[in-house]
Parts: sequence; C-alpha cells; structure tokens
Amino acid sequence: MHSSAGTYLTKADLNRAGGGRNTTWVAPSLQRSDQILRGRIGFLDIEEGLSVHYSNAVDLHDLHTEAEAPPGITVSVFLEGEVEAWIGPMRIPVPGRDADGCPGAPVATIYAMTQPEKFLRQARRGCRLRKVSIGISARWLEQHSGFASSDADPVRHFMREHLARRVWAPGAHALSLAEQIIAPPTLPPFLFQLYLKGRVLGLIEEALLQVMTDQPAKAVTRPPLKAGERQRLQAIDSYLQTHLAEPINTSEMARALGLSATSLQRLIRQAHGCSLAHHIRAHKLDRARMALERDGISVAEAAYMVGYNSPANFATAFRRAFGLPPSAVQDR
Repeated sequence: MHSSAGTYLTKADLNRAGGGRNTTWVAPSLQRSDQILRGRIGFLDIEEGLSVHYSNAVDLHDLHTEAEAPPGITVSVFLEGEVEAWIGPMRIPVPGRDADGCPGAPVATIYAMTQPEKFLRQARRGCRLRKVSIGISARWLEQHSGFASSDADPVRHFMREHLARRVWAPGAHALSLAEQIIAPPTLPPFLFQLYLKGRVLGLIEEALLQVMTDQPAKAVTRPPLKAGERQRLQAIDSYLQTHLAEPINTSEMARALGLSATSLQRLIRQAHGCSLAHHIRAHKLDRARMALERDGISVAEAAYMVGYNSPANFATAFRRAFGLPPSAVQDR
C-alpha cells in the first residue's frame, strides 16, 4: 500500500505516493522539491488486481501530466473538480462549475479498457479536486464466485468493449462512501485495510449495477432555474454564510431576502430537492467540514463556528451527513 497525506505535497511526494506508477510531468518544468499540491492524496493497493486512488487537494500550478492507464475497469466518483482529463480519446466528465461559478453536481463513471491507453490530465492553479478512482483488473472480477453465471453477462460484455462507459449521478450512499475514503479515520493497518476495502466494494457494487441494468441512476428532474432565481439562491447562500453561527429563523430570513416563507421554501426545494431546514443544516456542516480540512481547527471550534452549542451533537450530525466523525477529516 502506498499513500501520501500532508498539507503541501512536492513532486517527490507524489512520485513516492504513486508507488512507481509511470507519470510524466509535461509542464511546467518542476524539480523534485517543488510543491505541486496542497491537501491529501493516496494510491493504495487493496489486494492483487484492486487499487484505489483518492484526492482532496488544490493544484498549485497549471499542471499537465501524462500516464499510461492499464487494461481493466475504472470506477470514479468526482465530488468536486474542474480538471480536464482524458483516457485516450475519451474525455472524463467532472463536476466543473455552472454559469454562476457554483460547483457542479457530483458525477460517477465506469469505463472499460481492453488495451493500455494514455491518460492525460490538465489542471489549473487554484482548483480543488475531490475524487475517488478504483482500478479493477479483469482477473480480479473473474475470480469472484457468481461471475460465471448468466447474471453477469452484461458485465462480461462491457469488459470486452474497449472504452465502453456509463455515466450517472451517484446516490447518497455512494457519495458517503467516497467521502469516507477521501477522509479516512486513523486506524491500525489491519483495520484500515478492512475499512477501505468495504467502502471500495460498495462503490464497485453501485457501478456494476449501472452496467447490469444499463440505466442511469434515478435522478430528480427539475426545471432549469431562471436568472432571477439563481440570483436569489446566491443571496440565500450569502445570508447563511453571514449567519453561520446563529440559529436561522425562516420568517426572518425570508423577510431579509424580500421573499415570503413559502416562496423561500419552494425555491430551495426546486433548486436542491430538499427542505429549507435540510439545506441550512447541510450548508453549516459543509462549511464546518471545509474548516476542519483546510484550517486545522478543533472539533469544538468547528461546532461553535456553525452554531452548535454541543460538540457531541455536532459530531452526531456530522457523522449522519458524511458517514464519518469530524475528527477523521481534521487537517492532521
């Protein structure tokens, strides 16, 4: 198993974390001691034929890299990211940002390769990438009981088609599993191996389900937002940010934004598919997670920052939202 975690990562750190994976640093020209990323990455071999790469880092350069991707199946979940990446001629979809500069929705992919292909990555300085990629060899799949049955025919056909792929909106469970891989707790090596393998298998299950059903994951279809509605949503996020440590009163919030409480609830439901209360809680917890990851504050400080008087209640809400305790994502 090879991994790397730290605040600033140099070219030497990334080469070491890659465990000998052949990566070409095309541009800019960098020395081994030059800092390339800020954040955390990992390249981990779980068992023969099964590996995982995770990233939660910000690029410090406009960086162009190339590598050779081996045959097999790759499952990826992109939670956040604006990089441009290709496998051979196929561009890999990433969340990016919408017309208003807001992060796009997470996206998941599974693709198959019957022969090696060149992997290209073009990153821009200051952009954060949060993602999990799982590499699966054909042999690893074939060794599993039940793979020879007719039920697995769609997967076998998928594997034989070079650059076959499926793209879907990952479900809440898959997003939670990806978050847990990106920010794992500190565990003894044996338990960590089990922890990681369990979550990787969960993501593989959802991905292969896309292949076997040949249908995208169910997603709620919402009408596109008008320009005025997008502006109101920006105003809502600004209001929540300036009242981060305070309890939010729906009526007062609506009045401050020039909306009725009903209109406010309706807009949040249309844009995010959830209640206003859920959106407020998610906004606070997401800001707390960012502060824990990037600023190295304590769990108690994060709790008070977003209006929780009890760190224990905050930890419970955090675990329910992200599937792991807040201490697991602190910038150690």
